[in-house]
Amino acid sequence: MNIKEVITSFNMNSTVVSYIDAHSFPEEDKLYFPSVSKPTCIGAYSVSPFESFERNVSRMRFIDIPPSYRFPLNLRNPNRQVEPLKPPQERIDNMLIFIESMWQKLLRKDDTRLVVNADVVCTKEVLELIMFAPFEYKYGWTLGVSRFRKTIYICVLDRNQPDNFDQDNLRRVMQEDWLKNLRKQCLSDNGKGKPNKRDVSDENSRCNAAFSFELNGQHILFDSPVIAEFDPNKFSTQSYAWSDLQLRVDNMTRNEWAVHNRTESIKWWIRSFLIGMDHIYVANRDDNAFVRSIKRTPIQDLYRDSDETKPFYSTHFLKRFLSCITQVMGEIDNPSTVYTFEYDAKLGKVTHRGLEGRNQHTFVADWFRLMLDDRLEDAHELQRMNN
Repeated sequence: MNIKEVITSFNMNSTVVSYIDAHSFPEEDKLYFPSVSKPTCIGAYSVSPFESFERNVSRMRFIDIPPSYRFPLNLRNPNRQVEPLKPPQERIDNMLIFIESMWQKLLRKDDTRLVVNADVVCTKEVLELIMFAPFEYKYGWTLGVSRFRKTIYICVLDRNQPDNFDQDNLRRVMQEDWLKNLRKQCLSDNGKGKPNKRDVSDENSRCNAAFSFELNGQHILFDSPVIAEFDPNKFSTQSYAWSDLQLRVDNMTRNEWAVHNRTESIKWWIRSFLIGMDHIYVANRDDNAFVRSIKRTPIQDLYRDSDETKPFYSTHFLKRFLSCITQVMGEIDNPSTVYTFEYDAKLGKVTHRGLEGRNQHTFVADWFRLMLDDRLEDAHELQRMNN
């Protein structure tokens, strides 16, 4: 083994502290916003209750605010015990299947092979975790990163779980349960009918949309769960826009507002920013879990109520984190090799470690690698037909 191989092996197996610090807020970051394009929706698909890909949008939900006479809305469910929700993990598998289903649009020829036409492929959950890291001091996470044919793939490997007896967590669990009950009353299957009455087994089913945007010269491709809203100003085949429905207390104290603005408010902005929403709907509840009103809230109001510099720091940190990943991955070209990037929320530090070859964290499926080779002949045939 020569010296280069020894150094490479050492770097692969050692835990390295990266140069980025999430809790550092450089003055220059608030002077300008990073170069970023508005997200473009490429397409959508459904996800079954069992997390499987469905090549349709039949599970799309639409915001359908009830008429005034139905208010206040009761968010309590006396017939069911409140338990911590286990949100479905946004696996990258379905995104890879979507890429295959849209191969003519999302793959391109590079010399004698096909590659994905993106620098980064991930889920929205990955981007949200990174962008909120500057303001996260309690719960860390670990990402898995692979590089194959010039594209970097990122997935969530682990998220630190809160203590079930922590008071903040108990409030969060109750809030999530109330939000779920609110959405049952305010979402419909077509945006024009009664709220959906899907049973509990169907709660994890959803519609995902795929988006792309440019950040600091990097082309990022990701998917995200979406909620739609009919848009009377749109006359194309897609007569709807993306929106969201969130919940907050309507009589918060000054301190409670401060906490809300540095946590939930910035999270709502990040979600909206990533998929290009202009507004969301915010339901205001009282202490007895009754919603008295639902307000259409412009995205600008979310960070105006908070701190106008937070979106700057958040987006700059995403730029730095992706740049760090790009440098660490270098010229690696192996879908089985995984680098783990672990975020320590208390310290604001990120460490990375390489696992060479197939390992317990390998997540880019073999079928996807084979598909890129198989579709090459299809691309040749399509080119012959076009000529």
